[in-house]
Amino acid sequence: MKKSRIQAWLSGFMLLTLVFLTACGQTASPSQPSQQNPPPSSQEAAPAGDSKQGETRVYKHAKGESTIPVKPERVVALQYLSHMLALGVKPIGALKGHMEGEDMAPLIDGIEVVGDYDAFNLEKILELQPDLILIDTEVEEQVYENLVKIAPVVAIDFNEYDVFGHVKKVAEVLGREKEGEEWLAKHNAKVEEARKLVQAKLGTDATVAALNIRAKTTKFYGARNMGHVLFNSLQLKPPALIKAEIDKDPFFWSKDVSMELLPEYAADHIFLMLHPGDDAVKYLKEIEESSLWKNLPAVKNNHVYVVDLERWLGYDPILIEKQLDEAVQYLTGEKAPTKP
Repeated sequence: MKKSRIQAWLSGFMLLTLVFLTACGQTASPSQPSQQNPPPSSQEAAPAGDSKQGETRVYKHAKGESTIPVKPERVVALQYLSHMLALGVKPIGALKGHMEGEDMAPLIDGIEVVGDYDAFNLEKILELQPDLILIDTEVEEQVYENLVKIAPVVAIDFNEYDVFGHVKKVAEVLGREKEGEEWLAKHNAKVEEARKLVQAKLGTDATVAALNIRAKTTKFYGARNMGHVLFNSLQLKPPALIKAEIDKDPFFWSKDVSMELLPEYAADHIFLMLHPGDDAVKYLKEIEESSLWKNLPAVKNNHVYVVDLERWLGYDPILIEKQLDEAVQYLTGEKAPTKP
């Protein structure tokens, strides 16, 4: 999942010192092109099969232009780890938070930890000698300036694209367009089969709500994150007020709803995440004891499915497929509802 407020573990002065010492102590590798004097070429990539080791291109991204390898081999993923793995590319470094959870555990062997959501370990990134660093646009400018002293950096705006757009952009940066197309075709085939199973069971009129219980508020999701699989993949109907938001903005994320307004967001089925912390647990208990909750159709019919936060808050190629599997299990009756 995505977090913001990025800081660094290494000061700019120390970083410059390390860069200087590293440059003096070794010969530059052709897989680590300089950004200072990029060749006058197009941002379009040469065909991957025609590339030679050390060949570069100028790539325009959300924070400017960078001279990057045609097909990067040593990538530090400060964002988009799952997207790289879905394309069959394992980065040399990634953030601890992006590697957590049982769904990621089998896939991350050999990837070095280079910090976490709120702090990058620039010294570790420098030590790994990447030929590319992949980020989103929420990285603070000072941190970004330090990163470009280590290796070429490409920033992809997380909010500008949906998950498929993220995959396409990452594939473009890595010179793996073919792999991106193959992943999408395979994923779409899986989604189509899942949709048939669910619609055969529920019909086309059933409504579904995706919500996250937090301290003193309930967050209802739209077309991204928790709602993506339910409303985009399976094409289920959200509550009318959420549908109105999605109709206005296909990237609509979420909306906070107070307990008093829950009946206005009623649905036949509820997928529920519980946010960490005692305050959220206390608030959920308060909700469950209210007549407003008990009279919701999903609650009365035992159609409330409590799902794992690590899996369902994620919005990336690996986790949306795990969410899809679980949604089909719940909605077709193959997996019994659980209690938080």
